[in-house]
Amino acid sequence: MNIFDFVQFDEARFAPASHVAANYHRHVQNGYDRMQSAGIVIAGLARNIAHILPATILRVESLGKTFRDYQVVIYENDSSDHTAELLSAWASTNNRVHILSETLDAPVNRPVRCSSRARWMAYYRSFVHQFIVDRLPPADVVCLLDTDLIGGWSPDGIANTFGYDNWDFVGSNGMIYKRLGLRSNHLAHYDAWAYRTDEAMTPLSTCQVNAIHFERGEEMLPIASCFGGLGLYRYEAFADGKYEGEDIEHVGFHRSLIRAGHSRLFLNPSQIVVYGRKHRRLDQYFHFAHSMFLVRRLMRYENWQYHRRIDFSHWGATQLLQMLESSRKDRRRFSAVPNAA
Repeated sequence: MNIFDFVQFDEARFAPASHVAANYHRHVQNGYDRMQSAGIVIAGLARNIAHILPATILRVESLGKTFRDYQVVIYENDSSDHTAELLSAWASTNNRVHILSETLDAPVNRPVRCSSRARWMAYYRSFVHQFIVDRLPPADVVCLLDTDLIGGWSPDGIANTFGYDNWDFVGSNGMIYKRLGLRSNHLAHYDAWAYRTDEAMTPLSTCQVNAIHFERGEEMLPIASCFGGLGLYRYEAFADGKYEGEDIEHVGFHRSLIRAGHSRLFLNPSQIVVYGRKHRRLDQYFHFAHSMFLVRRLMRYENWQYHRRIDFSHWGATQLLQMLESSRKDRRRFSAVPNAA
């Protein structure tokens, strides 16, 4: 697998509709222009993500280079694979990268909404928040992102957000591929836990949020809380926020922003994040059936997006450093900005 090809985001797959394309592209171009004069802190959490970490590192460095300056803060704890080793190797070659590592014997968070998960996530996020505010020079924007995204994020989508004025936070249109009946690549809106639409921060069910559909190029949507795998915060708003463990950490943080007067919170349908694929029972049988000649004649055949599980866990520090050296020497080979010099 060629990692440089893998990490490139397929912008064409998510092209805006013709009636909004001109406005969309105008915001993208204006956004890239503004990013070149802005400083950013890119931050995230990492635990047992060696299988995708090399791709994430490449994406983060590429995103950082679209700004005047960037800093990276990654918090790691209790990894049982070689996540910590890869992060340390990365930091050794890039003085903008700051790795915060702890051994806490903390439980692995279960994929359920519960108070234990909320408290631990609030602690991790608070650790990062304090480091950014206390130890780093103020930036213009803080970007919080999930470090285990298989499909990554749209650089053009981030630029589209920077093309807008008057926002304190902008969350992403996070999506995941899954099979729905005979449809192999149904895109469902993801991250239901952080998604809230009213002042009371009333939780929505996963089914309700999965059914939400946005079109790239739509105007930004005012929201009470969301995340979607990547969120952009004006630095002043981020610095005034506080993580709380009574609810999902993003919800508590956004509630604190509103209390502090930073109430311009949005979801940008064009700021697309792709989590990867939700693997469902019986998928392998449908995938086999789709590949058969007769079935392909009977129904529209699609290549299953991210059907194969992505795994870079065999990479060691040496291979990671070789990849970074190659990407830094030849930015034309991989860059977040098309045709970047």
